[in-house]
Amino acid sequence: MGGHDLPAANDNRVPARGKPIMIGLTGLRNVGKSTVAKLLKDEFGFVLVHAFASGKEATREWFIAIGVDAETAWEMVHGDLKDVPSDELPGGVAPRFFLEKFGHFMGATMGVDWTLGLEVALARRRYPGTPIVVESLVYEAPWLKAQGGIVWRLERPGHNGPTGVESDAVQAAVAADATISARSVDELKDRARVVVQQMVGGV
Repeated sequence: MGGHDLPAANDNRVPARGKPIMIGLTGLRNVGKSTVAKLLKDEFGFVLVHAFASGKEATREWFIAIGVDAETAWEMVHGDLKDVPSDELPGGVAPRFFLEKFGHFMGATMGVDWTLGLEVALARRRYPGTPIVVESLVYEAPWLKAQGGIVWRLERPGHNGPTGVESDAVQAAVAADATISARSVDELKDRARVVVQQMVGGV
């Protein structure tokens, strides 16, 4: 699927340059990836991309197709119901179970050309020359590095994240070009600003 010649996810060689900056955020669940992605978008003009954005929309529509009302389906994919066991799903699993399985199928089985590759291509067509931030990087790390992307790992000391998340083992093996460790949202934002200002010359 076009990914056989990519470097390993833990290959930390300096990536090629020449294209607009592309930053991929990795780390455990609930460490602040969405917060940092929004900061880069709002304060530094980055285009925010999620590798599974279209997959999430497909999941939401599937939940609706099996009888979940539209508002609840949105909460199951994007909101507070993502980690709550659901009677609407086989075995009463939480929606994240399906999202993880579907995400693995799209990212690992189908390949990055069907996930992040599509989303980045779309962003580049819509916003040519604009830097990109990938909100949550897991299976797509080798592709991003081959594209000249830079990986930031976010950490929150003492935070272990939800248990039983299959993608955590994959993201843990991704080599980061920078690690941002913070205990609070304000500290996280301050440290992210410092790192990005070093990259873009303080703009």
